[in-house]
Amino acid sequence: MKEESGLPLEGIRVVELATVVAAPTVGRMLCSYGAEVIKVESSRGDEMRGAGLFERVICEDDCNPLFTIQNSGKELTSIDLKTPEGMEAFIKMLSQADVFLTNVRSAALKRLSLDYETIREKFPRLVYAHLSGFGPKGPAASDPGFDSTAFWLRSGPAADWQVPGSFPFVPTYAFGDMSTSSVLLSGILMALIGRERTGKGTLVNTSLFACGIWCNAIGVVSHQKQFGGDRPLDPMRPADPLSQTYLCADGKWIGIYDNDYQRDRSKFAGILGFPELASNPEFATLATLSETDAIVKAVERLNEIFRTKTSDEWREILSKNSISCEVMHTLRDVGTDPQAVENDYLTQVDFGKGVKVMMPCPPIQFSEYKVRPYESAGVLGRDTDKVFTELGYSQEQTEALKAKGILK
Repeated sequence: MKEESGLPLEGIRVVELATVVAAPTVGRMLCSYGAEVIKVESSRGDEMRGAGLFERVICEDDCNPLFTIQNSGKELTSIDLKTPEGMEAFIKMLSQADVFLTNVRSAALKRLSLDYETIREKFPRLVYAHLSGFGPKGPAASDPGFDSTAFWLRSGPAADWQVPGSFPFVPTYAFGDMSTSSVLLSGILMALIGRERTGKGTLVNTSLFACGIWCNAIGVVSHQKQFGGDRPLDPMRPADPLSQTYLCADGKWIGIYDNDYQRDRSKFAGILGFPELASNPEFATLATLSETDAIVKAVERLNEIFRTKTSDEWREILSKNSISCEVMHTLRDVGTDPQAVENDYLTQVDFGKGVKVMMPCPPIQFSEYKVRPYESAGVLGRDTDKVFTELGYSQEQTEALKAKGILK
């Protein structure tokens, strides 16, 4: 009897035809928790293999930390799908799969006869997961969708999360992709559960634009015309002075956050040595702060107060009084954060050649299930022989396809 691996998605097979970050991250998560994920690349390989060039991280074939984030544990093969032999092999893969995961644009999938309608006729139990930039309908449906364009620029935050007159902020690479991947992952898991009940596969689709809107749902509602429309970001006029960031004596920022301004202001007044916060009627409510413009006076005083101590001193004081707060960390800080390390949110991976990297881990943990350990993602076509042997190809057939340039 086969020993249980302890991985919750063991037995699920995924064929991934996807590049860069959002969709491959879905495959990575499925793989981490037990699914067999076969990643099919073109002869050029996933563009993510070269991301280290502009992110200034080593990206050699056998030492590529950024590519590894999305692709650790997958079986890697390369097939030319524009050839009859390549497409025949790919369809055979789909015949054995539970999930087809792709972010290839719809028109290209249609040309390859890999669109949902065609594939559903062949494999009605297959869960077909498609990620796009802007969604399957509308004037932008066929546009190339990047994290920067579809998630950030189109859904609002790039414009509204900045002080007027400042240069638009630049988010870290693929932040929106990573957020969107979690949404598509949940859709796939729901579809697999539904298939157990109904026996039917389904199309699961989402887009970077949809997830940008969803992640900014409160802002999308609160900034509509009937609620006042535009709300320019003014650091001297925040919505709540006790839910704001302040510069400390050591040049670092700390964020403080109340639960309810009117209820908590007396507590903050005592802790911060700012009695007027509790006694001045202009400071009584968020409404009076705004109506009288006393918010400026309050923020100016709070700025003065926070500059009297270091960020660590303020964090200790506020935390002891059960006030939610945190010092603003840089990305450089995260790789050595003891809270992250102790909770296994980061793990060190040895890529060889003296390169050891603290790698962010898939963020879901189970008490009764395991997760696949991190491993360095390999060269293009690393697992072609294994994948094609399992498809029923002989070694001679596989080598012949390689000789024709159909496989790598």
